[in-house]
Amino acid sequence: MAVVVAVVAAMVASSTLVFAAPAASALRVGTVLRTSAIAPDHLPSGAARGYRLLYVTQDQNGRRVTSTGALYLPAGAPPSGGWPVYSWAHGTSGIGDRCSPSIVRGSVRDRLEPGIAHALKVGYAVTASDYPGLGSGGVAEYLGGRAEGSAVIDMIRASRATVPALSRRWVSSGHSQGGHAALWAAYLAPRYAPELALKGTVAIAPASQIENVIPLLLPGTPDLGRYNGFAGLALYVLSGLEHARADLNVDDRLTPAGRSWVARVRNLCVGQLASALREVTPGTLVAKPLTDPAFVAALRDYTTVPAGGYGTPVLIEHGDSDLTIPMPFSVALTAQMRAAGTDVRLITYPGQGHPGVTRAGMMDAFSAISRYFAAP
Repeated sequence: MAVVVAVVAAMVASSTLVFAAPAASALRVGTVLRTSAIAPDHLPSGAARGYRLLYVTQDQNGRRVTSTGALYLPAGAPPSGGWPVYSWAHGTSGIGDRCSPSIVRGSVRDRLEPGIAHALKVGYAVTASDYPGLGSGGVAEYLGGRAEGSAVIDMIRASRATVPALSRRWVSSGHSQGGHAALWAAYLAPRYAPELALKGTVAIAPASQIENVIPLLLPGTPDLGRYNGFAGLALYVLSGLEHARADLNVDDRLTPAGRSWVARVRNLCVGQLASALREVTPGTLVAKPLTDPAFVAALRDYTTVPAGGYGTPVLIEHGDSDLTIPMPFSVALTAQMRAAGTDVRLITYPGQGHPGVTRAGMMDAFSAISRYFAAP
């Protein structure tokens, strides 16, 4: 799930402008609250112009919140019916305002998210939510499926309100945390946004099976050396779950050190997170096992990728050398989805790790996307 350290450095070096968020509680999801033009050096390759938007969406429990995101437009005039929309959901960057991808330079997005530039090159508009809590204040509900999926969809609504030349037709795509968000957006779309026409989904190394991983963080878990940083991702999840389910008293399940680290990670982007936790033994963070039925049920509701209920096809791509989200997770997810009747296909990429699969699988992804848009 981790976006490489280079993107974090770029985020910290970039403007850390946080939009002031007007009260959103009474506003319709997708409402645009503020628009600003993106500077040329912050545009990815192929973008003729772009906008950073502040818009209304909802959190895990359906409460109105705000999010920021970027809208990129290709060169030239829109085709009849408007530019098809390539929705991009980003991988883990952090859970604080400084970590929002919409503030990074275009060259960084070109290098780490090559699908954005390719989508623009072939004539798609690109919408890219930051997710709530990354740029608009508030608390990020990291890997909260309904929150992230809603933010992805509402970014399209906000973008179409800003630039009416965007089509109703869209595809859902994302990497890592964003693959999880893209799948949740695809699941929610038929009911949450029937006015939009989802054509299909490409999920690249999507975060899944997280509901089975978090309970493995136990008191007494030993020092894992260079893998200690993965406990930080669990803390991201626990921070979001604490916000979504205050009744769980997540803090009571942590040691004083664990509670202190949850507060700290809210201000650490992902590269900083790995470095900060390198010398922290994971078992010192939890006071009791995260395996009681109430906690496990809440965690499953919060993060589990739905197996069925998709109205359009799904492509999953995964590298077989991925050490961040092991490929067997996607093998298991694919089997679960097929058993539920989902039209899903898995392509694996030999020798590819977590970041590399975005480029290795790009041509397969856009071949599928072309077919999605060509379908009636």
